[in-house]
Amino acid sequence: MCRVLAYLGPERPLQELLLDPPHSLEVQSYAPKEMEEALLNADGFGVAWYVDGVVEPARYRTILPMWADENVRDFARQVQSGCVIAAVRSATPGIGHGLTNTQPFVHGRLTFLHNGFIRGFRQGPMRAIRASLGDEAYGAIRGTSDSEHLFAIFLDEYRAKQDLESALEATLARADEARAGQRALLSLIVGDGERVCAVTQAFDGNAPTLYQRREGPGTIMASEPLFAGEGWETLEPGKVVVAS
Repeated sequence: MCRVLAYLGPERPLQELLLDPPHSLEVQSYAPKEMEEALLNADGFGVAWYVDGVVEPARYRTILPMWADENVRDFARQVQSGCVIAAVRSATPGIGHGLTNTQPFVHGRLTFLHNGFIRGFRQGPMRAIRASLGDEAYGAIRGTSDSEHLFAIFLDEYRAKQDLESALEATLARADEARAGQRALLSLIVGDGERVCAVTQAFDGNAPTLYQRREGPGTIMASEPLFAGEGWETLEPGKVVVAS
């Protein structure tokens, strides 16, 4: 399991999203409140952000726990963006550590996050997913995680549909088929700099928590509320939400 965050709206320093809130993503890396499958998110951190005039996102990743990476504070107060997608990682047992397995994953203009797991991924589902992929999506895989293979499914569907929302819905359906009856928890976020789509779903169990909060023209999506107060909406499992 992981903790994820996405923001779309007026430009803000990354620090205001990642570090400043009382229950920021940094705090969630060592003191999450709503994780059921792990205790910490100590297996890496990553953030992607978009800047005006550049189609593809910038990205920073590390295998260090977010709280132990001094670089984050150095650049987060300087960098501003209107589209930010970030995660802290708790590696699923049996799926390797390392930078290639650290989210977010990017391809072209797309950025992708997954919080959850496919149980027994390497004993069947991984091979089934790979066999179903087109050449471009298959070639985009760099690591061994279930999360990146879900992104590959999404890339396949996006190439055909050219729409984030419908491609995300189709990704859930294909993941359900590939899991071959294994338990799967899928909280997914994808963005392209102009839109962000998110969905949470469970096949056998409770869907991972995912919240949305609208702040004027801006929207925050997160595994856990970043601060107390009203306005945090719990997303309904299986329903894709869109911020644009």
